[in-house]
Amino acid sequence: MGQIIWINGLAGAGKTTTAKALCAKLEELHAKGELKSKGVIYTDGDDFREVFEHSFGYSKEARINLTRKKIALCVALAKQGFCVVHTAISLFNECYQHNRELCQKNHLKYIEIYIKCPIEVLEKRDQKGLYSKAKAGLQKDVVGVDIAYDEPKAHLVLGGTNSTETNVANILEFLTTFKK
Repeated sequence: MGQIIWINGLAGAGKTTTAKALCAKLEELHAKGELKSKGVIYTDGDDFREVFEHSFGYSKEARINLTRKKIALCVALAKQGFCVVHTAISLFNECYQHNRELCQKNHLKYIEIYIKCPIEVLEKRDQKGLYSKAKAGLQKDVVGVDIAYDEPKAHLVLGGTNSTETNVANILEFLTTFKK
């Protein structure tokens, strides 16, 4: 049976960089026969907005609805035997709870990882210009600025100032001991 590794954190925390590096390591393990799955699939929360042609808004209800679509796809892929690594901001306790319940209902291994990064570091990184635009009043609905973020009670919390290599090593070590 497959599994879902759900990596979340605020914009700029290092989710995508960590997930891509993790997928490369998981693919190596799969090639050696050390990862029992049909393969590794990476999905990114930002890509979902592209796929659905930005048909989801940014209200709390719209964000929760989009997260439900994301986890539904991840579950469908994991049920086929894939190891699915997904990155998303996630935002709300309702999302985290729904993800856990849906995976439990489908007898899937679900690992939630939170990359916790101080807002000061995120503002310095500001790859998408979200934080600077929000502070200047040019952007609304920025999570961590004008939208509250419910920190997840994740299985594993990583430092957003750690190196990518350190975070991936910590995840791989955690995966060897994690039980559903």
